[in-house]
Amino acid sequence: MTRLEGVNDQAPDSVTLHTTAGKFMDDWCTMPATRNQTGVNAQLDCNVLVNSNAGCGVLLSGSLNYGPQFNTNGGGWYAIERTTDHISIWFWPRNDPTVPREVKKGTSSINPRQWGIPAAYFPNTSCDLNKFFEEHNIIINLTLCGDWAGNAYPQASCPSTCIDHVNSDPAAFTDAYFDFAAVRIYEPSQLT
Repeated sequence: MTRLEGVNDQAPDSVTLHTTAGKFMDDWCTMPATRNQTGVNAQLDCNVLVNSNAGCGVLLSGSLNYGPQFNTNGGGWYAIERTTDHISIWFWPRNDPTVPREVKKGTSSINPRQWGIPAAYFPNTSCDLNKFFEEHNIIINLTLCGDWAGNAYPQASCPSTCIDHVNSDPAAFTDAYFDFAAVRIYEPSQLT
């Protein structure tokens, strides 16, 4: 599952699930077209072998969830709820008055049912989430010139090729970093 995904300065953020192919066509992981979420479906098939590994993504609404606008705004809060029934993801910009107090303050217990409609919602209806997703690992990286970024690079009116630019201008990436105030993990016993 990709929580924060994008290319160059192109907003919005894309929340995406990437899965392996099932043994049979009816065993593949797809998402329903209609879901209770504020984001917009980008693709419905999560299979890495389909749509050039685009996954089943949801484009978040607004412009403050990725890129320069996200940085200028001072970031924001992302929250993921993963159960056997669904994966829900919320995003609130830094100064959004609707950020739940428990998210903003990092309380000892949380109640995602009070957070409103998630930005992205992946139900366990046409995809056995428990089969395709095991223990969650958090990987934080910047991939320069990967499959997606490398192919999208010419469309962004950037100089030369992606690899040439990275190799010849490393100073262009001195401000490429993540800054986290906190990463909090809650167990089911901490849900109210």
